[in-house]
Amino acid sequence: MSAVATYLKTLTARRTIYALKPELPGEITINDIQSVVQTIIKETPTAFNSQPNRAVILTGETHKKVWDEVTKAIESPAGQKRPASARDEAFGSVIFFTDDKVTEKLKADFPAYAAAFPSFADHTSGAAQINSWVALEAMGLGGHLQHYNGYIKAALPSKIPESWTVQAQLVFGTPAAPPGEKTYIKNDVEIFN
Repeated sequence: MSAVATYLKTLTARRTIYALKPELPGEITINDIQSVVQTIIKETPTAFNSQPNRAVILTGETHKKVWDEVTKAIESPAGQKRPASARDEAFGSVIFFTDDKVTEKLKADFPAYAAAFPSFADHTSGAAQINSWVALEAMGLGGHLQHYNGYIKAALPSKIPESWTVQAQLVFGTPAAPPGEKTYIKNDVEIFN
């Protein structure tokens, strides 16, 4: 199988899996996950090679405490369902950030592009998120991407720098059930010569 075919197979296998067990599969360790996420944060392309991506991995009591605080901060029982599931059923979460200090420096250094730099930071964060999700899937993990950003920021340990803006949470664990069926819209990529 060619490298591209392998990549596309791995990308296609990445699915949203909500049914998780709070454990790691086989011989995978949290250090393996940390190494993969660290490499992705380092190697994901960024505008002007600015490298604004940051990440932390929550596991154990910290993972449970953060998601418990998120759950309690949401008043609606229906709204509490997903964060409670993350707390109770997942092994951990990768919290993705962008460092606003990097974005502000770019705006000062390259004023002609100043208005675009926040979007560029969002784009590179999204790239790091999907790269991480695909990699964790390839390791045998299941996961789902969440955006409880303000709630998460308020619940995180105080060691997190204020300049880091929460972008997303990749909740992960061992799949407890296969993903649901995925449907596709017609969305052909066209070629214009």
